[in-house]
Amino acid sequence: MTWFAPPSGMALDQLATACIESGSEGLLLDENALPPDFFDLSTGAAGTLLHELGKYRIPLAAVVPDPAAYSPAFQDFVRESNRGHRVRFFTDRAQAEAWLARVVDVADAHRVDPASRS
Repeated sequence: MTWFAPPSGMALDQLATACIESGSEGLLLDENALPPDFFDLSTGAAGTLLHELGKYRIPLAAVVPDPAAYSPAFQDFVRESNRGHRVRFFTDRAQAEAWLARVVDVADAHRVDPASRS
């Protein structure tokens, strides 16, 4: 089980590619690694990132200690995301890592080895 935790300042449009190229099975983002436009839903940055990750079935665990510090729209986005299976927001990193480990383990358990098909 591996996940990618990018450095601060990495462009959102590079995250899915960096995750795949590193061989990671999930993405862990801390609040400080996210640009301000991620939190402003009117920019479309968050939606674009989630769309890209969804295309490649890459789960995302984001650590945002205080979602209430952002707009009501962003808080709604967090609540809606947390109802799904591929994207979750957490208030601390340990919870995010534990969830990501479970999600990646479940995905691994459902993978079929192409060589075993005959």
